[in-house]
Amino acid sequence: MRMFIFPNLSNELHAMQKAGIVISPWLAGLSGEGRLDAALYHTMSTRTREFAHVHWTEEERVRVLHHLPSPDRIPQIAAHEIVASTAVCLAHERTGQVDVDESLVDEAMNRVNQFVTESSFGTLLQLYMLVTSWENQNALRHFGEIPEREYVLGSWHRPWVDYSLGEELMFAALLGNVEIIERNHHRFVRLTEEGRLALERASAMLEQAGYFKQRLQFLRISQFNLYDAYGQVTDEIWPDTPQQRKDFVRFVGVKPGMRVLELGCANGPLTFEGGLAEAVKPDGQVIAVDPSSGMLARARTKQQSLQIDRVEFVHGRAESLLFDPGSFDLVLGTGFLHFTDLKQSIPEMTRVVRPGGMIGSWHPLKANLNVPFFREWFAPLFALAAKRAEPPRDYLLDSEVVRSEMAAAGLVHIEERSMPITTLFHDPVKVVNHFIRGVGWFSEELAPLPWKAREDLIDDLIERGTFVCERFTPEERIFRFPGQAIRAKRPVN
Repeated sequence: MRMFIFPNLSNELHAMQKAGIVISPWLAGLSGEGRLDAALYHTMSTRTREFAHVHWTEEERVRVLHHLPSPDRIPQIAAHEIVASTAVCLAHERTGQVDVDESLVDEAMNRVNQFVTESSFGTLLQLYMLVTSWENQNALRHFGEIPEREYVLGSWHRPWVDYSLGEELMFAALLGNVEIIERNHHRFVRLTEEGRLALERASAMLEQAGYFKQRLQFLRISQFNLYDAYGQVTDEIWPDTPQQRKDFVRFVGVKPGMRVLELGCANGPLTFEGGLAEAVKPDGQVIAVDPSSGMLARARTKQQSLQIDRVEFVHGRAESLLFDPGSFDLVLGTGFLHFTDLKQSIPEMTRVVRPGGMIGSWHPLKANLNVPFFREWFAPLFALAAKRAEPPRDYLLDSEVVRSEMAAAGLVHIEERSMPITTLFHDPVKVVNHFIRGVGWFSEELAPLPWKAREDLIDDLIERGTFVCERFTPEERIFRFPGQAIRAKRPVN
């Protein structure tokens, strides 16, 4: 029965992602503030309710559910949630904020309508039910059981919803995926064995379709968009980086008059304080790219205050650069390469640099984390990894991988320099918010956790950090990441 409701939807998931449709991005850690004002929310609710009423026909119901009873509110909720989610995603892309205006709702509605026209409303509903059932069942697997009231409210695993999950609970129980037990006059929801098998199948399908990868990318970008304290805290935690950025500009050979593409520019620490814009004077140009619209907005504000006109900020990703081949004399960036897919980003960097031009990067490398203060502070992350008998997952690179990918892209004269990154674990709140909520270190480890488990773990890290800072001296809490500055040339022929 479950396999019938959720056939292999991998192709449909790919089509949904290609259409720019998102389901529940609030799982990425956004607060409930902002988004839509009351009037716009009411208008969108009316439009999505009418949309579902028109498209959820008896024919679609039979095709999707066959003999199962139709969950009355789920089609309406699905349309509402998908349009709202897509609009919030568009807001992140366009402004770096979570506030949604009418134009974004219109565009989200158009995307959903186009998808339904090309596929069907039933397919869209199946995708929604697949994703949300995974959220529900994954939480039950993690916690073992959830009080029925908390489950229905979604407070442990889907706090971004503003409706009851009671109908989803009843439908899951009808399918045999969950059961409700009573203990000491309290009711709890837990997975059945059938539910565990359904979760495994859903997880495999979502993994195959790249859903979890997209989910993680949105988690990183949304957190980075909303991280207002990045500039200040970065210089506190990495005190040597202001000078090291200047050293990197010299290392890669920035010269006056060059047209330079900077990737992962964030709020402009390399562009401005690092001297990149200054180095191309008087008639050079810097095009600075970042996937975080929030960071770009802060960079433009900084640019206005400094009154520098030879820099242009562009929203984009290193894996798909919207520039012609050979457009730049130099392509570079600091602290960005480890966030990218190297097999896409390095060939793209090579493509847009002219023959004879250079590409360069300075980035942290994987480090030995078996340091007393660090193991004690971040013990919960080590405990998660220990279940797989692995070190904690992070996005940092091994020392040889960049050189190897540069060579594979056809680059020559590859040179590198060790540029270690001194890191001060000085303030528990700032450190945890910077690494975990801000730049998303260990996001691979935390992303599969349900909302409440992730928030509880972050709170625990702050509390443990307070204790560690009392036990270890400031000198004992200094950590040095290996850092790799590397440059390479695109051959002339």
